[in-house]
Amino acid sequence: MILAQSHLQRLNGNNTIWKFCNLKIWKLNIKLFLSIGFFLLSTVSSFAQEKESTDIHKTRSSATINGNKYYLHTVEKGQTLFAIAKFYKRDVNDIVIDNPEAIDGIKPGQVLKIQVVKKKPTELSATDTASFIIHKVEKSQTLYSISKQYGISVEKIKALNPELSEGLKANQLLKIPSLIKKTEVLLPTNTSVVTTNTNQSTTTNSINNTTATINTEAADRNSLGYNNYKGEQKEEYNIAFFLPFHAEEANAIDIEKVIKGDAQFSNKTNVALQFYEGALLAIDSLKKLKLNAKIFVYDIDDKDSLAIVNILKKPELSSMDLIIGPLYGSGFIPVANFAKEHSIAIVSPFTQVNKILFNNPYVSKVSPSITMQVEQMAHFVVDSFKTQNVILVNNSNPKEVSFYNAFKVAANADLLKAGLPVSDSVRIGFGIGNTQSMLSTTKVNVIVLPSNNQSYVTEFISTLNTFKDKYKIVLFGLQNWINYDNLDFEYLNNLSLHIPSNTFIDYKNVQTQNFVKNYRLKYKTEPDVYVFQGFDVTYSFVSLLQKEGTGFLKNLSSNKFHGIGSNFEFSQFPADSGFENKFVYILKYSEYQLLKAN
Repeated sequence: MILAQSHLQRLNGNNTIWKFCNLKIWKLNIKLFLSIGFFLLSTVSSFAQEKESTDIHKTRSSATINGNKYYLHTVEKGQTLFAIAKFYKRDVNDIVIDNPEAIDGIKPGQVLKIQVVKKKPTELSATDTASFIIHKVEKSQTLYSISKQYGISVEKIKALNPELSEGLKANQLLKIPSLIKKTEVLLPTNTSVVTTNTNQSTTTNSINNTTATINTEAADRNSLGYNNYKGEQKEEYNIAFFLPFHAEEANAIDIEKVIKGDAQFSNKTNVALQFYEGALLAIDSLKKLKLNAKIFVYDIDDKDSLAIVNILKKPELSSMDLIIGPLYGSGFIPVANFAKEHSIAIVSPFTQVNKILFNNPYVSKVSPSITMQVEQMAHFVVDSFKTQNVILVNNSNPKEVSFYNAFKVAANADLLKAGLPVSDSVRIGFGIGNTQSMLSTTKVNVIVLPSNNQSYVTEFISTLNTFKDKYKIVLFGLQNWINYDNLDFEYLNNLSLHIPSNTFIDYKNVQTQNFVKNYRLKYKTEPDVYVFQGFDVTYSFVSLLQKEGTGFLKNLSSNKFHGIGSNFEFSQFPADSGFENKFVYILKYSEYQLLKAN
């Protein structure tokens, strides 16, 4: 606690320089609140059974919104987002973009907007019939200066680029009317240029002996950062941490009372301190890689809306090469938008929801979403129990239908890949009574309950435990279950509970034991899980930055990291979104302790 108080006191001293050999750490005490803005990423699986779309009928309702005509489809019971998309011949992502609330699942009575005519990426609207060139906006350029450069009016540029209603940004690609009868994508040196006749097929020209084909869709995606992680190796890197220390509030607490146990720091302060201590240990380890960096630490307050406006105006922020944090989703989006605008890689250590990834290819999300955890759990179930009696429980909770569907789709797809007949697909149980009727006395009964409804889960487990002597049961649930105070650990052990998790700390591992010893030596206390997370996140991303430079995101999906408490295997889908860690531990209760099963 004394060392924790010491950290907070140092945070109150602006521009104090810490030296770690060739590493300089700058401390800044700046409060920050992040206003809420949500962008969504669909995580709906691409598998579905054919019968799901047979009962869907095209709606007669329609509306014109912002010049686009939409079907207004009312969701009926049993319909899935995939089936609706398939029926209307649309991608799931197309529907989610127009209906962002659908990311959390759809429910009967919900009205979905579905575009009547899907505009092809290469198709030109009436406004686009004239040929145009693509202009990449440079820093300090204005619409007026661009209009003078090409000798056309600002109004004509705006007509071809409706996204300008949100403002002009550096590196943005603009369509510029041209008198020539072709479309040219103007990109930097050593990048290919495509010449496209509006009525003919695509041909390519080469610059500096480099040839490639880039259509207008690719150009638009590049404007979002798609496959465009340009970077460089630097002699010194700037790295920022956004952590909720709440230093002023914590420093007001009497340290003597903290020592005696009569007072304590807030939970968020404790989490921030532990994460930060793990990060410092990672930085200390990276000295061996001759890392040369300035580390900026910002104390954020998620209740101060004015502070975020001020902090994002700080001149040093635009020069960052990596941002770690904020820790929580409510404070992450605005900083992530800033990072995207300035092409800075940013990491979310704790947030599970995929909303933060949509339309921002500079975001990396370390904690897999619940949907991802359920899908990985399905792969494990099929791999380990494909010949056993697998029962998926439907608790009829519309808020959790996405978890239920994720398991069903992923598991059935794996069973089909394994060459098993349709009759061996996952069976569906409705409640504990119906599930009991499906139990087998000759096979292992694998019961999957993808629910976070604490009262339902508790009652279900209590009843299921009464069957343990007659049937062999293996229960699969969700990570949050281990936080339920009213769950009987004896029941969990009897039912061999398995859960997905984004972290697992093996204290029998020599590397873990050495880490704990170093932490004890430095901080005179025991490390919590947040210490391990701070170490793993910082070590993995900063070492990549040092190794590959500021463009390390282009190879992030091919770089796997095995840490002390976390493993990282990132995937990016769609290509203009951020990266999600898809590695999930499967843990099981055995002998009254959680062990790694995969």
